[in-house]
Amino acid sequence: MYRLLLFLRRIYVFAIFVLLEGLALHYYANSTVHSRARLLGISDGIVGGVHGAIAGAGRYMSLGGVNRLLEDRVVALENELAIYRDHLSQAALDSIRAAEGFRHQYLTARVVHNSINKRENFFTVDRGTRNGVERGMAVVSLDGYMVGYVEGVSAGNAICVSVLNTGFRASGMFASTGHFGSVSWRGTDPRTVRLSEVPKYAAVARGDTIITRSSLNFPEGIFIGTVDDFTVDEARASYEIDVTLGVDVAALRVVMLVKNLEAFERLRLEEEVVGVSEE
Repeated sequence: MYRLLLFLRRIYVFAIFVLLEGLALHYYANSTVHSRARLLGISDGIVGGVHGAIAGAGRYMSLGGVNRLLEDRVVALENELAIYRDHLSQAALDSIRAAEGFRHQYLTARVVHNSINKRENFFTVDRGTRNGVERGMAVVSLDGYMVGYVEGVSAGNAICVSVLNTGFRASGMFASTGHFGSVSWRGTDPRTVRLSEVPKYAAVARGDTIITRSSLNFPEGIFIGTVDDFTVDEARASYEIDVTLGVDVAALRVVMLVKNLEAFERLRLEEEVVGVSEE
């Protein structure tokens, strides 16, 4: 009780001031209609501001939930858009065909796995036997550059030997003269292959275009690259030529699989009649 009296003694001046202010406001509010309306407007403004602040705080607190809903919706829309993109892209890719009559068959495929950092590199595409893929089919980029060839096939996928594989072999020739040799990879530079066994009497110059020579795997005329450097192997009387690849194997996303119908038919005939196959 004593402490209460001490407390009231300390604040009695302030309490009297508040009381007098209240009486003054009450008298002012009831003195005229104008003053009453003005005070009501002020009080409504204060109450409205408080309610607005509370509502704003509530909206701020609910932003997390709203953001989560928006994020979920964005993800759902992105998934739907991805499906449409995939269908449109696949339809566009399947529309790519060669204009060479019926000597070759072309099929587009997506690269689903790729390696470039090993000595024996392979890549996998999303087409297989149910799409008509066969072992030995050539693989070229959409730009028409040599990439590799199909080595193994399942129902829905195919494993391909990359040009960046030390076991890779192809026949390449000079587009200008027709002199040819064997194309292989040395296992070091992913942008350079070696063209060997070109006779040393052939005319060779930096910048010369190298293309494929018709074989079981590759049709003739697929772009391989351009001559970067060369030396003469006197013991073999032939050139050793470094060729800068036209394709960037590390950037492959979509490729074309090419079946050389004439070569496949010739191989089957030779296997049936002679029992030999031409590599």
